[in-house]
Amino acid sequence: MNGWINPTAIFQIVVAGLIVGAGLPALFSLGVRLNAEGVGVTAHGGVMRRSPALLALSWVLFAVVLVAVIIGVLFIARDFIGHHIGWYILGAKHK
Repeated sequence: MNGWINPTAIFQIVVAGLIVGAGLPALFSLGVRLNAEGVGVTAHGGVMRRSPALLALSWVLFAVVLVAVIIGVLFIARDFIGHHIGWYILGAKHK
């Protein structure tokens, strides 16, 4: 097109925004639902049953969301961390 619009960059930003903006909350809500099913909060025909497999899967989803949030915070603060602590992580440049 022209020098002002970069379609590749726009596509990358939209995809990343959809993954982080919609994907992580969707994973978290799926984890909440699986956790409720796993501990027997929801009743199926009046019968409460526990499912350790669903509990384990819900905690795995919670862990994935937590790791993504921690990496996001570290990515935002990478220059601060590098300057004050000396750990140049996630592509931070030594200045």
